[in-house]
Amino acid sequence: MNLNMYKRYWLVLILCLSSVSALAQQRFGINTGEGVQIDYSNPRVFEVAEIKYTGLVVLDERAVTSYAGIRVGDRIPIPGQQISDAIKKLWDQGIIADVQFWLTRTEGDKAYIEVKVTERPRILQFQIQGVTSSQETEITDQLGIIGKVASAPLIKNTEILIKKYFEEKGYLNTVVKTRQETDTLINDGVRLSFEVDRMEKVKINKIQFEGNEDFDDSRLKKPLRNTKERARFWLIAHLFDQAFKTTPRTAFNYVAKSDTVSEQEFKEFINDNVKLNFLKSSRFIKAEFEEDKKSLINWYNSKGYRDAEIISHEVEKVNDEYINLKIEVDEGQKYYIRNIDWVGNFKYTDEFLTAKLGIKKGDVYNKERIEQRTLFDGEGGDDINSLYSDDGYLFFRLDVVEVRADNDSIDLEMRMSEGEQATIKRIILRGNDRTSDHVVLREIKTLPGQKYSRKQLIRTIRELGQLGYFDPEQINPQPIPNLQDGTVDIVFDLVEKSSDQIQLSGGFGGPFGFVGTVGLSLNNFSIRNIGDFEKWRPYPAGDGQKLSLQIQSNGRRFQSYSLIFSEPWLGGRKPNNLTVSLNRTANRSIDPITDEVFGFLKSSGVTVGLGRRLRWPDDYFQISNSLSYNLYEVANFGQTLGFENGRSNIVTFNTIISRSNIDNPQFPKYGSQFTLAINATPPWSAFDREYYENPELSEEDRYRLVEYHKWMLDLSLFIPLNNKFVVNTRAHMGFIGSYTDATDSGPYERFFLGGNGLNGANNFVIGQDIIALRGYDDNSIVPVDPETGFRGGIVYNKFVTELRYPITTAPTSTIYVLGFAEAGNAWNQFSEYTPRKLFRSAGFGARIFLPAFGLLGVDWAYGFDSDRQLGIEAGSQIHFTIGQQIR
Repeated sequence: MNLNMYKRYWLVLILCLSSVSALAQQRFGINTGEGVQIDYSNPRVFEVAEIKYTGLVVLDERAVTSYAGIRVGDRIPIPGQQISDAIKKLWDQGIIADVQFWLTRTEGDKAYIEVKVTERPRILQFQIQGVTSSQETEITDQLGIIGKVASAPLIKNTEILIKKYFEEKGYLNTVVKTRQETDTLINDGVRLSFEVDRMEKVKINKIQFEGNEDFDDSRLKKPLRNTKERARFWLIAHLFDQAFKTTPRTAFNYVAKSDTVSEQEFKEFINDNVKLNFLKSSRFIKAEFEEDKKSLINWYNSKGYRDAEIISHEVEKVNDEYINLKIEVDEGQKYYIRNIDWVGNFKYTDEFLTAKLGIKKGDVYNKERIEQRTLFDGEGGDDINSLYSDDGYLFFRLDVVEVRADNDSIDLEMRMSEGEQATIKRIILRGNDRTSDHVVLREIKTLPGQKYSRKQLIRTIRELGQLGYFDPEQINPQPIPNLQDGTVDIVFDLVEKSSDQIQLSGGFGGPFGFVGTVGLSLNNFSIRNIGDFEKWRPYPAGDGQKLSLQIQSNGRRFQSYSLIFSEPWLGGRKPNNLTVSLNRTANRSIDPITDEVFGFLKSSGVTVGLGRRLRWPDDYFQISNSLSYNLYEVANFGQTLGFENGRSNIVTFNTIISRSNIDNPQFPKYGSQFTLAINATPPWSAFDREYYENPELSEEDRYRLVEYHKWMLDLSLFIPLNNKFVVNTRAHMGFIGSYTDATDSGPYERFFLGGNGLNGANNFVIGQDIIALRGYDDNSIVPVDPETGFRGGIVYNKFVTELRYPITTAPTSTIYVLGFAEAGNAWNQFSEYTPRKLFRSAGFGARIFLPAFGLLGVDWAYGFDSDRQLGIEAGSQIHFTIGQQIR
């Protein structure tokens, strides 16, 4: 029986081996044509007389022949290993679906071979489902699979690339499935459809550190700016959980026994149950995590741990929604500065350079701080490199070398090469196709013949950005040194942007109904090119002059026109600014039945001003002086001017002293602005006091020549918190006074607070100064003089704090969001003024700057204070703004 069993086993084994051999011959052997016989047990050597490939559609026969390795003239055994190897080589290319070698005939020792090939289909088209159009475009640009063979490895790699794309964006559970469809028109073509299920973004549950001895986990999490744990507050849930699990025995133990809790245990308990970063995303983005790892090492380096490194990190899956992140660190030794030696310095002494460096013996070794103090430490230029480069030493080089490290101490050697002072040879402008060269060159602070100065180069970038003609983000001057003669050429690559603005708006102005506004501001105008039509783009442009025209009207009842022209460089040699403005406004009372005008209030004015830049206290200061004349005419229009019929003449001398060093007019990130404006009329009452003290003097005669002096102070400061957030704090104050007690300033130039501060439909009463105060109705904070009945304050105060965050600062549009808190008020008398009684508000908003329309904004604000006398109730308001508001 056992013998029979062994025989059966051997029989089965022989059959299996025979089957494998037959399959191997079928796949890797050779087939024979009709009438052709070969002996598999006794291979015969033939010369290949012919080898032809059939079934090829896209593949080139020469390429396939090269892959196979068998050519005409080769002597090969048939059957034999060479044919088997050729079949394997073709299979390994991944482009063949099936291949068969046929021996069609033999003539003596010559063999005629036909290779029947079935190509794999090629990808004609593919689509990615379950993604946005922009995501599909980005993925398609990365794949590049059109025209390639639809092999299994290619499809698998494509699925991996798609998954990797979404994993980098936080979708760690992305699933990709592929569906193939044969093309009905092209036999060897297929269409692929990648079906993507991104699932939800994975969030971080906890971040844990290992190997940290000198800093606890909570401290190490702070440098991870974009890798944060999910927000949680589980204290109450934890207390309820403990309460429900409490038994009489455990309750007795709580009372009878006490355990000491260490500070570390307490911190761990709080960290496990409380995390209040509700404004931070906890999504796990691999690319951001890699950057945060570098930030963590930089933070360690700043604390003296120069050898700190991240050994490994592990992503532990909690569920489909959350992961735990474990980071293993090696802190290394903490180092301190011992000695600092200077080598190669001739201009300055070792003691001076060490004091300038601001790092002394015993300080913690901070690699980042050393780089800042030696290379570039902000716009102020208070570092070693700026010390030399601001004095012409363009070729200055400084290398910080660690020459010795003993225990926890490091000796530094500052090896420098001062080089020669470089003189500016040429200024080369490129890209200013619309703006004339002289407009750009007059703003440049680094002129040919002067010593090179990095500080002045940075100042030039700011000045060119302030023009508004070029994209400030792309102003990047390139110094090109000429080592042969010790000079330097500076190339300014500029990108023009539109600075002109069109204003189209409308609104309801109380009794005036709908009022439309049309405005056009040409900020790069050129009178010189008016006659040269070749330089019209589409108007005469390029000389930096400004021409502004605005029209407001609702028909006959209200009309307002203004024209302003400004030449910033009068004469072309010095920055003397000439401004000429004309304005005309008419308010009419019209009978709605007869359409007849029975009253009016008209105003006409002209202003001529001349301003210039100052050199003291510094050249950021400017002063402007102007002379203005305004004529007011009233007839049967109530007591708007203090009388019903007559004229008022106002002649004012205006002086404005200002300073501005902000970096970008659309979205300032740093810098400050200061403005002091003084408007003063002649002291008519001082010239003829008896005339104004006459008790029989009519109001019409009293205000025929108006007198007042007006003071306005505006302060603004921009402070960057990091690369994105910017804090803007502002303070504003204004005061109107008269020269003698014989008369007052009348109803002119008084302060109206509240609303969005627009001077449009709600500013039809002539001579008002509208001050924005969000959270309150337009022009709602308006005190009334109990004696004269004049509306508006003669003194006001306002304080603002804004936190701004940019969405985009592209030249085509600048968009940012903001949160704010502000307070302000206006008073009838200076004796009533107190900065402690202010109307307060807070809210948030957004701004968008479009080159064609200027700055547009919307704010939601809540006013906290009420006033029965003024009819003000606390509540929320939505405000729309147009233009850059000063106050």
